Amino acid sequence: MDLLEVKSRIAEALVASIFRRARCQVRPFRSEHPPLRFGREDFSPDFCVAPMPDGSAGEEFLVEVKYRPSIDQFISVENQRGERSVFLLARRHWPALYFVLVTDRPEPGRSCFQAIVFAGLRPGQPFRTVDLAEVRELKLFRRNIEDHEELVHRIFGLLTGA
Repeated sequence: MDLLEVKSRIAEALVASIFRRARCQVRPFRSEHPPLRFGREDFSPDFCVAPMPDGSAGEEFLVEVKYRPSIDQFISVENQRGERSVFLLARRHWPALYFVLVTDRPEPGRSCFQAIVFAGLRPGQPFRTVDLAEVRELKLFRRNIEDHEELVHRIFGLLTGA
């Protein structure tokens, strides 16, 4: 297992923790279909989230978490791919899928936890990210995310010896 894979797994655990701390029910995603793979990477949902612990109030949504050292570079590549973007291909399979991107090196003024915005996205428009706390329908408190950002910096710093 390489460092990128370790950071990816930690990123998944931290995002799941954000939702659990928000009192959401989080469970692993299971599908009878094979995973959606591009190269070595799996772009299938990592987990299902129900807004209420008993799963009763509202529908579930799916979350795919990806660690990237540079979110802007990753988004730029996906924008160049256009209709062949992994974001669009995955959303065709799972329309309720949210992509959460995690980095330990966010751009100045940005969060370590960012989400791809699909609402209002028209064909041909570039993808963009917003800080996870700004995705209103997820109902996550900024302080919850800030606490987890501190964990990102501490844990990833230990991994890289920074």
